[in-house]
Amino acid sequence: MILENFWYQFTCVFIIGLIMGSFYNVVIVRTLSGESIIYPESKCPSCNTKLKYWEKIPVFSFLLLKGKCSYCEKPIDIMYPIVEILTAIIYAIMYIKFGLCLKYLLAIICLSIFLILTGMDIKEKKISSKLVYFSIITSILFNYNNLLDSILGMLLGGIFIYTIRKTLNYTLQKDVIGEGDIYAITSLSALCGLKNLGYILVSILIFQLLLSIPNIIQKIFKEKEYLFGFLLIWFIPSYLLAFLVRNYFIYPSLFCYFLTFLNLIVSILILCKYLFNKIKNSQNLTIIAFLPSIFLSALTFLFFI
Repeated sequence: MILENFWYQFTCVFIIGLIMGSFYNVVIVRTLSGESIIYPESKCPSCNTKLKYWEKIPVFSFLLLKGKCSYCEKPIDIMYPIVEILTAIIYAIMYIKFGLCLKYLLAIICLSIFLILTGMDIKEKKISSKLVYFSIITSILFNYNNLLDSILGMLLGGIFIYTIRKTLNYTLQKDVIGEGDIYAITSLSALCGLKNLGYILVSILIFQLLLSIPNIIQKIFKEKEYLFGFLLIWFIPSYLLAFLVRNYFIYPSLFCYFLTFLNLIVSILILCKYLFNKIKNSQNLTIIAFLPSIFLSALTFLFFI
């Protein structure tokens, strides 16, 4: 039957994802502004004109209007189509992974909350405590076959990141990791469980580094921080070489192991020391939000488990 056809179901969940992404945009914007997510009807944030039905079609309306309001012609935030597309991708790839089952439902709920929190964090550096608590509960329920592992992961992950935050705040006299990030990482720790906690923490650091590279490169050229640029160029090949050796993509020897990982450790220590000095001396170092890295870590974890 057509209802049981893979591509029919895949298309349906993708379209539903687009529609839900449009709703998530409403949740992001109205939660930040303190408005109800149900009433009033959708309107232009610039001129407050109520939108017609054809102006509320996910992605299509943004393209049709060429990214501008049809009334005041102010630019429409690019976040709207991005969230809609990302939500559709989440619904689609989780369907590929789990099929239509309880795990699928819990997975898309967890990822949807992380996506909403990410949108809020990027827009105003704020997140909803109610959504975070709901995320923690849903993350625990996702591991209904092994609740103990999920709870232990949540506790250990929360304690670990809280300790890191307190240590950095005391050492640097700056709030490097926000309180909301602690709750989000705690929720992610509950989702991955104790046995996968190490993987998830490392993946957050990797995604954070990758997402920070454009800002770092921009700062290198703007402030002529060529030493920082050299350290970054030194670190990335070291990490890639370590990955290749560890996974036997190149023929390793004992000396190659030793040299590669020694180079990696030294470059990481030098980078950390450099970043530490920059922050401690109150110099302007761009640090991007953690929520995008947490969202990407959750997405890759759920897809590859």
